[in-house]
Amino acid sequence: MRFKLILSVKAESFGNVLPVSYQYELSAAVYRRFRENMDSYLSWLSSNGFAPVDDCRNRLFSFSNLYIPRIRVENDRLHILVKKVQMWISFLPVRGTREFVEKLFLGATFVLGDRRSRVELAVDEIVDCPVPEFGREAEYLALSPIVFMVARSNRSMEYIGPDNPDYATCFYRAILGKYEKIFGRPFEGDTDFSFQLLSEPKRKGIFMMRFTPEESKVIGYMYKFRLSMEPILHQIMYETGVGEKINLGFGCVEILRQETQQNDKNEITLGKDET
Repeated sequence: MRFKLILSVKAESFGNVLPVSYQYELSAAVYRRFRENMDSYLSWLSSNGFAPVDDCRNRLFSFSNLYIPRIRVENDRLHILVKKVQMWISFLPVRGTREFVEKLFLGATFVLGDRRSRVELAVDEIVDCPVPEFGREAEYLALSPIVFMVARSNRSMEYIGPDNPDYATCFYRAILGKYEKIFGRPFEGDTDFSFQLLSEPKRKGIFMMRFTPEESKVIGYMYKFRLSMEPILHQIMYETGVGEKINLGFGCVEILRQETQQNDKNEITLGKDET
């Protein structure tokens, strides 16, 4: 299930300027809502057939960057020129999810930023997004950078983009790995898979924990792409993201166009043991 969160910009609190790299702060704000509602979170997991574990980073959801219709960028600062912004959040389980999302986010406030600038945002409205009918093929748009890493010969890790010859393999392995972690068994369906790039990838370097001793940089790519694979794998990717560092808000995607056929629909609508 996917929801659009509409947030008001409370410029009177701290102003309207965000750091360009706000993703770590956004993810921290999202997970703070889970931690503050842990009993509801565990009950929601259990009602959907998943083990009630107190680690909300278990890959059952994903969320996008902020969508800000009008901005002005000055160096590493982002000036918000509108009163409302949006973001999307998706969940694989469906039972009681609407009520759970309202409890977590409706009326909540987030303060995002670093020691140089901050913005307060308040969740005014939660809108249900239409549920796709997943077929074998669909075209997607990255709503937040998609991140993949591979090991170098010296065992250090490097970020790779769609121009890397192993990129499609990494992409598919990530989806199959997500399936196995969710269901506790390897995927046994049709493994035919194809990945096609539909736009020039835009490289994004996102700082994590800026101006602290733990500062680091994550490299991801924004682009449009076409995938062909089993419908249930499309659903898992759409609802829970793709790639690495999804818990930090990377790898959220949106469907641009899809092809469905009769009997293609294969959604996860109940618990973990039912497909």
